[in-house]
Amino acid sequence: MSILVLDCGSSALKATVFADDGAVIATTDAGYPDAAAPHRRAPEDWWRAAVEAVGRLPLDGVAALSLTGMMENLIAVDAFGTPVREAALYSDPVGTEAFEAVVARLEAADATAILGNAPRPLMTAFKLLALGSKGAEWVLPGSKDYLALRLTGVAATDPSCASTTGLMDIGTRDWSDKLVELLDVDRAMLPPIRAAETVLGGLTAEAAVALQLPEGIPVLNGCGDAAATTIGSGAERPDEVSVYLGTSGWVAGVTGVTERTPRPYYRLAHPLHGGLIEVAPILSAGAAAQWARETLGLRLPEAERLAGEADGSPGGALFLPYLNGERTPFVDLQLRAGFANVAATDGAGALYYAALEGVAFAIAANVRAMGAAGPVYLVGGGAQSAIWPQLMADVLGREVTVPEHPVLAASLGAWRVAAQALGLTMGATVRGRVFHPRADRAARIALQQRRFERATEMLRELARL
Repeated sequence: MSILVLDCGSSALKATVFADDGAVIATTDAGYPDAAAPHRRAPEDWWRAAVEAVGRLPLDGVAALSLTGMMENLIAVDAFGTPVREAALYSDPVGTEAFEAVVARLEAADATAILGNAPRPLMTAFKLLALGSKGAEWVLPGSKDYLALRLTGVAATDPSCASTTGLMDIGTRDWSDKLVELLDVDRAMLPPIRAAETVLGGLTAEAAVALQLPEGIPVLNGCGDAAATTIGSGAERPDEVSVYLGTSGWVAGVTGVTERTPRPYYRLAHPLHGGLIEVAPILSAGAAAQWARETLGLRLPEAERLAGEADGSPGGALFLPYLNGERTPFVDLQLRAGFANVAATDGAGALYYAALEGVAFAIAANVRAMGAAGPVYLVGGGAQSAIWPQLMADVLGREVTVPEHPVLAASLGAWRVAAQALGLTMGATVRGRVFHPRADRAARIALQQRRFERATEMLRELARL
């Protein structure tokens, strides 16, 4: 038995076949044509990419499909599931004016307590207010929701995607009557919110022919990409933390209960239990490492080698990774990056090492502020580094686990959703490698952390001059 996962991302669709223990059998992706306008995408591009990608995979034994993809979109389709216009993607600011027109009413209605998040212009609801719903039978927030409709003929979404719409009550995990009425949204157009592990239906005859799969095999609802990445990393239980190291990054902490008290984090309903995922964005993660490499004239293999050498006897050089400001644990978009405490003997390796360590200190600040005290799971392209995961463990002072395929975390999360529904168990090798903090580095790390915190304060003062 194997499971096919479709991950419908912003630049490409990734298709992966997993064995019944979560091991990767094969993976591939297919890109999309150039969009006609910024922040827009023809939903048919996702379907064509799915057909193309799946066509390259070994499909013998595929017994189910599971889905993940972008959230916070506006995808309007008619009664036959045909898009009535291009999808407005999560990044589309088209709803800004509509949001500003109703923000005072939302505040009066205490919308933040209902949503679990402060309303913001990019939410699906405000795209809907701006663009209208002419000709639409359904408005879907997730790119994977559109694929589910094409695969099964069933319109639905899941609680994590619905968390990004500005219309779901975070406590009940259903559409908020109060907000639906306040924003004058036709509730009949909002798809049912189903649990991530729900089997939406069987693969239709038309979809089966297109994908060369058996008609009727079950299609699971799945969840949005940020939620899927969190559980795919391994963070599922309360107090566990997922850290994503991409160009930007985030810290995602898992909580066990739904609390309506405002918190300075973006909140998603956890796909596998009744708790929440709290997300703290890091504006420069992998981007800081890439900037350091390019500035120092290093290619990745050489940078990794030099950082490994520097790790043998690290110095005191600091890097403050605020190339584009910062959003959490404080908001300061005027803040900029800088090196500090650099010695004349520090070469390219020491500076690159400082860049990796600096990102780790910025992430650690968010983990502490979030209050999550459990183990850390590290995913994204940066997790493939030979040195960065160990630095993360040292700086965080706790165990860090990197799954076997850290760049497939979202797809593995969708597999875990299917595994829960189908009674499958993850194999030991899939769980990946564990890094433990090095006791002999603790004193140095404590000193560097104090320096990092003070240097950050000084840089913020400098930015205000």
